[in-house]
Amino acid sequence: MEVKLIDTADAEMKRQKVKNVCAYCRVSTNIPHQKGSYESQLEYYENMIRRKAGWNFAGIYADYGKSGTKEKGRTDFMRMLEDCEAGEIDIICTKSISRFARNTVECIKVVRELKKKQIDVYFEKERIHTLSEKSELLLSIYSSVAQAESESISSNQKWSIQKRFLNGTYILPNPAYGYCTNANGLLELDHKQAAVVRFIFDEYLEGNGIWRIAKRLNEQKIPTKTGKTAWLGGAVYIILKNSIYTGDLLLQKTYSEDMVPFVRRKNHGEYRRVLIENDHEPIVTHEEYKAVQRMLKQKSNRTKENQEEQIEEISEFKGKVICGICSSSYNRQVKKGRTGKSNIMWSCARRIQTKELCENDIIKESQLEQTFVIMWNKLSNHCDEILVPLMNELGQLQATPMIQKQLEQLEKQIQEQKKQRELLNHLASGEMIDSAFYMEQQNIISKNLKKYQRAKEQCLKKSRQRKELTQTKELIKWIKKGPQYLEAYDKTLFQAIVKQIIVNPNELVFELTNGLKLTERRK
Repeated sequence: MEVKLIDTADAEMKRQKVKNVCAYCRVSTNIPHQKGSYESQLEYYENMIRRKAGWNFAGIYADYGKSGTKEKGRTDFMRMLEDCEAGEIDIICTKSISRFARNTVECIKVVRELKKKQIDVYFEKERIHTLSEKSELLLSIYSSVAQAESESISSNQKWSIQKRFLNGTYILPNPAYGYCTNANGLLELDHKQAAVVRFIFDEYLEGNGIWRIAKRLNEQKIPTKTGKTAWLGGAVYIILKNSIYTGDLLLQKTYSEDMVPFVRRKNHGEYRRVLIENDHEPIVTHEEYKAVQRMLKQKSNRTKENQEEQIEEISEFKGKVICGICSSSYNRQVKKGRTGKSNIMWSCARRIQTKELCENDIIKESQLEQTFVIMWNKLSNHCDEILVPLMNELGQLQATPMIQKQLEQLEKQIQEQKKQRELLNHLASGEMIDSAFYMEQQNIISKNLKKYQRAKEQCLKKSRQRKELTQTKELIKWIKKGPQYLEAYDKTLFQAIVKQIIVNPNELVFELTNGLKLTERRK
């Protein structure tokens, strides 16, 4: 009998050499013929990774219809980076640098961050492994070429649009409120909307302010361009500033930067603007338009003078106080009492227009501060009861294995159900099945879809808990190093631990940076 001795240390080393490998795929447009490219990338990389010895398939991250010139907006790309941060990925495979990013700076930045964690990115087309010694130089060259390609396409599109400006063939893709385009692409009056534009100009010329005009439009339940009946002062201001209502068409008012990520800017002379006089039927005269511009300028100058008199730092509450009824932001208002003392109030942006849009109460800034102090003291004294158990619970959930594989499997099941529904609809439209069978199968597919989508959401929730765990640890640090009992409001502590305050009629809900919500009654 032959006896084989197994070196356990050697076996452990071999086990550790297995790499968790994922793939990142992206198709940058929603053009139908690109859909095949997107699906084929998914299939190709799954097969490639599964076949390779020493590689463990860690899933596919895919963004469809997303631009590569910016990280922001690429949901799966950001999720992949979070999983890298959590130590779940060793190697990322992608088709090419242009599929990964067309912005050289962002590409190098991401690769360097991954390199620090010893995570390799393999660009198949360029045959670059980013952990290799020569990768930095090659990556810089290739990604610069990819960025130049993107900028060249943008430049060609810009040139084409400018030529159409000059020869009069440009068609406005989104006509201003009051106009529509006919079959030939020419501007025509939308008579109902044009009457509203006329009303806005008349009201302003009579001395009524922008917010008062918006209030009157809301009282008359006149729909906005999007069909809503909630006019804001900004929408009225945009109409008053637009010279299109004089019958003239001014083109190239904005432009996109030549360099990635193609930020859109207001044209202050960087490009030649094109004015087409008497292009379409006017709604106001040139004299009326000029009079309105003078009034707007005078109002703006008075506002600037007032701002210079009352120079103050931006409030830490700005953008963080949210209406619990309509979800609008609360705006800061300074009101003087009878004694001349200034009172700082916060009010829902929609309520400022009219109570009919939102009835939520105004709240004093001092009340926000006092309620934060109460919340801090409770949280500080019960940190070990609230936050520590939460951190331990999140730590256990985070360790749940196979989340990525579960997501992958659920997505396949969802797509399969959708294909079955399409086939069922096709059979029904060709009268190849009876209505009773059709309804029965539709109900089964709908139930399955709901089940799989709920399960997918649960998996995604677990994958997001890693971030929540990090934020909870950071929150505990602030609580531990801060005062156990806060006597007066502390701006630094507020900024460090509060994400937003939701204002309800009888309570304030403090949402902390880790997502935990704590409710305090309004005093």
